[in-house]
Amino acid sequence: MLRRMAAFCVAGGVASAALTGCGDDAKKTGTKPAGNTSGSPAASSSTAPTGQAAGGTRLGGSATGVTLQLPAGWKEVDPTTDTSEVVRTTFRLTGDLGELTKQLMGQQKKQGIVFAIDSSVTSGLAPHLSTGCDRGGTIGASMEQLKAKTQAMHKGAQITDLTVDDRPAFKATYTSPGRDGVTTDEVTVRVPMGNNRFCFVDVAAKQGSLPAQAEQILASFKIS
Repeated sequence: MLRRMAAFCVAGGVASAALTGCGDDAKKTGTKPAGNTSGSPAASSSTAPTGQAAGGTRLGGSATGVTLQLPAGWKEVDPTTDTSEVVRTTFRLTGDLGELTKQLMGQQKKQGIVFAIDSSVTSGLAPHLSTGCDRGGTIGASMEQLKAKTQAMHKGAQITDLTVDDRPAFKATYTSPGRDGVTTDEVTVRVPMGNNRFCFVDVAAKQGSLPAQAEQILASFKIS
């Protein structure tokens, strides 16, 4: 997820929420995406499940471009200002690329992208998420382009077509090695929005510990 953003931008590594979060596009402040899709979206084969993650709080809003329901025990965090060990570890803000990762996340924050964490985990790498809208950059943000980027960055990713608010979208699941040696299981939903923009939610956890709540989070994901 975003913890690998610096490696992708600097050394060609992979990133999830940062599929486009490098260079000039990452420096632009976001606006609420337009309502029309563009490109040549793949036909939807399923619909995202309905419902919300019970007991939690709402995350996002008009400035973010999306909303979702956090499960009970999850909370919004700002990795650019939170100095707790679990947040710094979870979002990979330590080590050689920690400061660069923090700067890149600060750029995403300006675009309205928000972050949350399972606060019941108080050390190590906790289950976490990022969500918002971003630009496709030079590669683009049509359905085919977003799928191609996901498959190129995450070999073996399993991709399923679905809809979010009646918009063509897709879900991808994959496992990713971290630069600190910690492998993660990740699931993401991406929604092409037209005008070279897309909205997304990414959920990740240490390999083998992705919570069942991840599907509840995805089910509550809406375009605002």
